[in-house]
Amino acid sequence: MKDYLMIILSTILLAVDFSFAKVYQKKAGSSIVAGLFFNAVASVCSTIYFWCLNGFSFAYSHFSFLMGFGASLLVTLYSLIRFKILKTGNLAICTLFLMAGGMTVPYIWGLIFLDETFSILRTVGLIAIFASMVLSNSGEARPDKKQLLLCSAIFVLNGFVSVLFKMHQIDTTHHAVGTTEFSLLNSVAKMIFCFPMLFIYQAKSKEKEPLPKLGSVLPVIIGSVLIAGLSSILQLNGAKNLPATVLYPIITGGSIIFTGFASMLAFREKLSSRQWAGIILCFIGTCMFL
Repeated sequence: MKDYLMIILSTILLAVDFSFAKVYQKKAGSSIVAGLFFNAVASVCSTIYFWCLNGFSFAYSHFSFLMGFGASLLVTLYSLIRFKILKTGNLAICTLFLMAGGMTVPYIWGLIFLDETFSILRTVGLIAIFASMVLSNSGEARPDKKQLLLCSAIFVLNGFVSVLFKMHQIDTTHHAVGTTEFSLLNSVAKMIFCFPMLFIYQAKSKEKEPLPKLGSVLPVIIGSVLIAGLSSILQLNGAKNLPATVLYPIITGGSIIFTGFASMLAFREKLSSRQWAGIILCFIGTCMFL
């Protein structure tokens, strides 16, 4: 029971972290500069955070760094896209695509490339998840084609982030660091390319967009890093006694439901009956992975 409570609490915190992204977007905008600035500052905060968690020690391997670099690049890309979506789109629907991709893409990858066991029930769950995305984006409240394309992009990108993490955790042919050390390397890798990307983009941009005011957005970024870090710790502790087939569906389905309530209560976003039905159907689909 203790493990389940930790995982449920981690999903609530995950929904809070997604809400921080919406708050930042409202304060700083949804431009590429604003998105890169968020990721650059967050990478510094998370590097300090995970370094403290790791007892001020640092472990390194070429394999872990490359995997972390790839994952950080994909996270940064979907973060930039997410800010664009949140400018006019819905937090709950954005989260639906993001989290559903994080579970379904590695499942399909495992079936094709890792010879994992095929399950009829999980396949039905997968179909239900895809059906939920179609349902939530149909009817009068459906977004335009550009919005759907952006949502599909974060579905795929977050899915491959999960694939990279999974490949790192199961690899037995290369030297890999531990989980906390990998999180630290991930943050360092993100810091290494985010700051150059930010300054290069600013230098080459025709319109010299000013950076967001650090004093205004820093509390939001720190809050996001702390909440996401605490959620990660709870997930790691709960994962010690829960199999991945139980862990990820709870995280995915729970975060989608809680973010739906957060978008409604905190940001006064209105969800149509089709969108709520899609969210519930996605939750049911994730439960079929248990």
